[in-house]
Amino acid sequence: MAKDPRTFSPRAVFNAPPAERQRMLRSFWLPAVLILALAAGGLTGIIAAYELNYSRAANEVAALAAYRPSVVTRIYADDGKTVIGEFALEKRIPLKYEEIPSVMKNAILAVEDARFYDHVGIDPIRIIGAAWKNLTTDRVEGGSTLTQQLAKNLFLTRKQTIARKVNEWAMALQIERYYTKNQIMELYANYIFLGANAYGIEAAAETYFGKQAKDLTIGEAALLAGIPKASSEYAPLINPGKAKERRDLVLDLMAKNGFATQAEVEAAKAKPIQLADIAYYQSLPKSTPFDYPVEYIRQDLEDKYTLAWPRVVYLSIRASM
Repeated sequence: MAKDPRTFSPRAVFNAPPAERQRMLRSFWLPAVLILALAAGGLTGIIAAYELNYSRAANEVAALAAYRPSVVTRIYADDGKTVIGEFALEKRIPLKYEEIPSVMKNAILAVEDARFYDHVGIDPIRIIGAAWKNLTTDRVEGGSTLTQQLAKNLFLTRKQTIARKVNEWAMALQIERYYTKNQIMELYANYIFLGANAYGIEAAAETYFGKQAKDLTIGEAALLAGIPKASSEYAPLINPGKAKERRDLVLDLMAKNGFATQAEVEAAKAKPIQLADIAYYQSLPKSTPFDYPVEYIRQDLEDKYTLAWPRVVYLSIRASM
């Protein structure tokens, strides 16, 4: 027998005897609670989406598309090949994503964020795992993703506060909304500081090994990938012992996460760190026959363009001078 639809009307419920009223209320309280919860959740989501879309974080991250980091200005002799001088506030030679060698990408992922392609900027699995290790062992491990680290380096201070961490999460979510994973990797690889005034992996490869990033070995890539955690501690010119320990840790993580074979890792760990001769003279005063004309050019460029220097300047001086 079908129930009278008026049975559950507000007036019927109000006028029913107490026992019947309780039965009637119990029959629809759960659907009512679910509807209210869904409504509240939907409203919260709409407000959060609005705040994320029009917040300061969204505006700053959107502006990142026009970000142009300072780069090295090089002066060449008239042969077009011989570098006779360089100007740089930050020694940086940007690479496109396709120009970053796979061995370098794998080293970065292994030590910084092996699940980089599986999260949306924040990785709850990694956060929980890091918290568990911090509670159960004497090791301190962070739960930041590669995107969070980029956000911190580009937009935030390094102060360890709850407010800064919340802002870091918001920035990371916005970066993932606006940019692809490959673009985020490109930004990270070009922005990170690697000691010796080298910013980005190309400048670091030239500074430490006298070669381009595309020619890095697995051991050299692991060394560079380990520096950003603490450049003052792990840079090989400052602390070669700790730099080697850090390099070996990165190599072990590459094997653990499937970015290299155990045989490749063991072979790389057996080799000492070998830096280019030029690496040891980066901070020493230099004197060359080109000092005067190079300084003249620097002053002329500064007068004309302030900091907007071109990347390449050709000087009509014979390289054999």
